[in-house]
Amino acid sequence: MLFNEKLKMLRKESKMTQEQLAEKLNVSRQAITKWEAGDGVPDIENLKQISKVFNITIDELVKEEKNVQIEEKKKYNYIEELEIDHTKHFDINICKIEEVNFIRNDEEKVKVELLSDNNDNLKNSFKIEFDNHYNKIDIDITNNEKKTDTIVNIYLPQKYIEDIEINTKVKTMNINGLEIEKLEFDGILKYINVKKSKGTIVLNTTKCDVEAFYDKFEGNLEVNIINSTARVQIPKETKYKTILKGMKNKFINENSVDDANNIIELNGLNSKLIIIEE
Repeated sequence: MLFNEKLKMLRKESKMTQEQLAEKLNVSRQAITKWEAGDGVPDIENLKQISKVFNITIDELVKEEKNVQIEEKKKYNYIEELEIDHTKHFDINICKIEEVNFIRNDEEKVKVELLSDNNDNLKNSFKIEFDNHYNKIDIDITNNEKKTDTIVNIYLPQKYIEDIEINTKVKTMNINGLEIEKLEFDGILKYINVKKSKGTIVLNTTKCDVEAFYDKFEGNLEVNIINSTARVQIPKETKYKTILKGMKNKFINENSVDDANNIIELNGLNSKLIIIEE
């Protein structure tokens, strides 16, 4: 997420107008409009004030979190693939990495691609193993050198996806072009971007905050966290129903519709889920 997008999200989440934020920062409303439009960024003093207003570090405020760029070419890459011929359950375990992308593949094969600008020895640094059973595939990706700056692209054959289980520690996960019955994530995750995809996504991130961004919300999102905060950004006028489970949990900015087909569910303990309609 770029700075201008994050500033706008934080302001709306705090239910502030541009005028109110400008007053807190002692700047003009036009300056806020300019920053949110991406036509400029504040100087360091204003960044310090913004970070105080929203209780966020300057690093978190200005660091860019980009969606998957499939066309982007890294300096080094390594690919392994496996052909399949019928529907499978995918059980995927990945070592700690920077980013993982799950991408629709219209071929009848699973493809794992490693990308890096710094590691010229990906084949020896990582081990990719496919364990192909009749009704499921285990994919294990391990790292011998403990470097975490590699990007992993996993291309899944759309016609043969039953459901997906993922276990990893990752900063950003992108899901692009998939129609899935269910995708369940276990581990540590900071950002998830869902593009041109639909189905049920379950996030078991326990004691860490997580932010989810949808270009179109179709299906269900289940978030299971403890003593944490989740933020979910969905398009305006999306109809959804909220379900609250667990103890001492709450929704913020919810606009639940009882007969909606799409569902956002929060489970866990002493946590909150903030819904942002953008």
